[in-house]
This record gives sequence, C-alpha cells and structure tokens, in this order.
Amino acid sequence: METLDAKRIARTPSQPVPRLSRPRVRKVGELRLPIAGPYRPRARLYLWPDGRLLWQVRLWEYDRPVAHLVRTEVLRAFAEANRLPSTLAEIERLHRHGVEERRRVGA
Repeated sequence: METLDAKRIARTPSQPVPRLSRPRVRKVGELRLPIAGPYRPRARLYLWPDGRLLWQVRLWEYDRPVAHLVRTEVLRAFAEANRLPSTLAEIERLHRHGVEERRRVGA
C-alpha cells in the first residue's frame, strides 16, 4: 500500500473539477387547453438550455397521444381564434414567467 506524502500533495497544482451535471430542460408551468370533447390536454411550457421557450402539447392522434413542441405564437393564435381570453391571459402569464426565468438563469 502506497503512503501519502504531505509535501508532494501540497506541491500538486489544483485542477478544476469537471461539471457533473449537464444543462437540462426546466419546466416553467402548464395549463389545460379547452378542446371540445372529453380530452383536455395540458400544454407545458419548458425552458431549454439554449434559451428557447417551447410548449409541449400531447394531442390525441388516432389511437394514442402524440407529443408536439410548439412556440408560444401557436398557442396564442389558438386562443385568439377560439375566443378564449382567459386561456390567452394564462399563456401570456406563463410566457412572461419563462422570459424572467431565462434572464435569471442566463440561458
């Protein structure tokens, strides 16, 4: 077994510790989309490591839900076209919160 020499340890230059965690996607918030029928999907807003704000919406296609990534403008257009002022207000509120989060983390 090798013994440790305190003088040798003191002379060893310090080295940066590699970052263990990778940048990850952050969930900002979510809302329910008022779509006709019993299926009311959630739209979840995420902040990506590169600074993009994207919504994930799981829409039913044939026999299963399929996830779609869309920009805020798409959800705004949906709310405006269907005359949903409360949904539009919630989209705007979550988008502002996402922009603030992006500034805070520096993405």
